[in-house]
Amino acid sequence: MTIIKTGLLYFDKAIKDGSIRKAAENLNIASSAVNRQLLQLEEELGVELFERLPRGIRPTAAGEALLNYVRQWNRDASQLRHEIGRLKGGVRGTIRIAAAESITVDILPRAMTRLQSRFPLIDFTLISGDNYSIKSALLAKDADVVCAFDVSGGSRTETIFSGQSKVGVITQPGHPLAKLDEVTLSDCVPYPIIAPTEEWLNHSIIRELIQETDAPLQIAARVERIGMLKNLVQAGLGVAFISRTGFEDELTQGKLAWTPFADGVIRPTTISLLAPKGRVLMPYIRSFIDLMKEELEAHAASGL
Repeated sequence: MTIIKTGLLYFDKAIKDGSIRKAAENLNIASSAVNRQLLQLEEELGVELFERLPRGIRPTAAGEALLNYVRQWNRDASQLRHEIGRLKGGVRGTIRIAAAESITVDILPRAMTRLQSRFPLIDFTLISGDNYSIKSALLAKDADVVCAFDVSGGSRTETIFSGQSKVGVITQPGHPLAKLDEVTLSDCVPYPIIAPTEEWLNHSIIRELIQETDAPLQIAARVERIGMLKNLVQAGLGVAFISRTGFEDELTQGKLAWTPFADGVIRPTTISLLAPKGRVLMPYIRSFIDLMKEELEAHAASGL
């Protein structure tokens, strides 16, 4: 059975105006044309849709049911036109990313730039913080994807990528530790330490070196951001325990040096890419997740 769109629109107009004649006048077409469409509509449906009264028409029960359908269709069509209007020129949308700050230095911007070459009208919202708050953002549906260190998956998350990165010591280039091939914790005892704040530390593998050791480490400062840590190490206030991720530019430019810990001092940190399990993701979000996975795989292959 085919329902003619024109007939539906004429029927809705005739009921609103109370008569076929008034509807025809308002539509600026002949009454016979409106009447013909309504008769064809009744024939298609096999039911009377309205009663003819001395001064107009009124819908039957079947007509009322059809009116509800037509008006819902009009609302849906209006929403569809709105959505199509938003998509003129390309797909629009926002990707919400919760990521460790060091991931936002190099890995994340590359993936974002690559995605925008495919979807130029997509924008991003970045969420950072400690690992607990980052993962919580994903579970609370405030984020579409998470990329962080030492976060574990669960029944509500899917692990897209998981790779290891060695932990070492960041120092000034001319620092005594920078002259070693690898360091032990006892090598670090003579030097002040730039440590993460407790909130950061409690959800990081670095906790094993700072809080769970008998070594008499001297804490010179506690910081909550990677940028602060870089600045204090560059200024010569102390050294810091961390992976190379997020320090690539400074190491290449000779502004900082990084020396790995000897085997057995601390296990590698794990970089994970997580997505919500069971949530329907827009195609551009799935594309972004694939690009992030590629960037993380390349990062892991580089040995950093």
